[in-house]
Amino acid sequence: MHSVYEGKKGEFWHNEIAANANDTRRLWRRMQGLLGETSTSETGAHAANDFAAFFKDKVDTVRASTAATPAYEVPSRATTSTLEEWSTVTVNEVEKLISSALNKTSQLDPAPTWLVKEMRGHLAPFITLMFNRSLVTGCFPAEFKQAVVRPLLKKSGLDTSKMKSYRPVSNLSFLSKLLEKVVQDRIQTFLDSNGLIAMYTICLPEIPQH
Repeated sequence: MHSVYEGKKGEFWHNEIAANANDTRRLWRRMQGLLGETSTSETGAHAANDFAAFFKDKVDTVRASTAATPAYEVPSRATTSTLEEWSTVTVNEVEKLISSALNKTSQLDPAPTWLVKEMRGHLAPFITLMFNRSLVTGCFPAEFKQAVVRPLLKKSGLDTSKMKSYRPVSNLSFLSKLLEKVVQDRIQTFLDSNGLIAMYTICLPEIPQH
C-alpha cells in the first residue's frame, strides 16, 4: 500500500507541475498548500499566538454578553418513535460519500483526499468498520476533534494590520467530516420520517397602501 501511495503521489505532483508550468503564481500556491504555509501578506505581521488570543477573547466576549439571554423555547411535537440505535454503515455508503466529497485536504490527514478517492475501493471496508465501531460505542475519535485553525481575511481590501479584519476558519480532517456526514444523514432521516422538523411562518406587517 505504501508503494502505491508513493507512486500515486509522484504521479499527481508531476501532473500538477506540468499543468501549471506556464503559471508560476498558481504553481507556488499549490506548493504552499502542500507545505501548509500561509503567505505573510495574508496575515500581516501577526503571529499565531496573537491570533489565538484574539479569537479566544472574541468568543469569551460573545459568551459573556449572551449569558443572561433566556433560552429559546423550541416547539415540540409528540411522537411515539425514538432513535435508540444507529443504522449500520455500509461499504457502498462510504464509497459514495468519498466520491462526492470535495478535494480538500487538511494537514491532519495522513494521505491527500484525491488519493483516498482513487483508492476508495480498497479503503472503504476499513473506514466502514471504524465508523460502525464509533456509532456502536458512542465514541467520536479524539483525533477527529482536532482542527487546524487559520486566520483568513473577511474580504479583500481590508487592513491586514488589524486583527478584526480576520475570521478563524477550522480545517478538519477528511475522515472526521465523513463521520459527521454519516451521523447527520441518520438524524435527518429520523426527523423527516417523524415530522419533527419545525416549520415556521414569518408574518410580515401589512404595508399600508398610499
